[in-house]
Amino acid sequence: MITSRKCYWKDIEIGRVFKMGSVSLEAAEIRAFATNFDPQPYHLDRDLAKSSIFGGLCASGWHVCALMMKLVSDCLDADRIPLLGSDQVPWLKWYSPVFEGDSISGDITITEKKIPDKATDFGIITCDIVINNQINKKVMALTTNLMIEIGRQKDV
Repeated sequence: MITSRKCYWKDIEIGRVFKMGSVSLEAAEIRAFATNFDPQPYHLDRDLAKSSIFGGLCASGWHVCALMMKLVSDCLDADRIPLLGSDQVPWLKWYSPVFEGDSISGDITITEKKIPDKATDFGIITCDIVINNQINKKVMALTTNLMIEIGRQKDV
């Protein structure tokens, strides 16, 4: 639902589902991320990766997390929802590797809303996020708390 006006914390309903866009991963991107942040052989060397437990060159789980955050940010931005940050990821599980040439996308489901003690400019939405590959196989899921702008009184 793309809108011309901002959608604030109070406007977001529990149970709402957002469909995220998608992003593809290529070998060069997998290697670049791994070189800088997670230099494991199965992220760096195609031949070594083939004989690993994963069976092929695959992205770091942290790379998949970073791409997921980009997809979340883009999705909320498209709906003009002012995301201020995330204060917690209480649960995260990687289910399947993301290989070179794979494309990932996913859904965000709002499960809870609250305003933290002493917060005056943001509320928290708790979200369940599921990331799938191009054949709709679950590769990662998590629960996260996103900080969403409450809005000024004139915006509400």
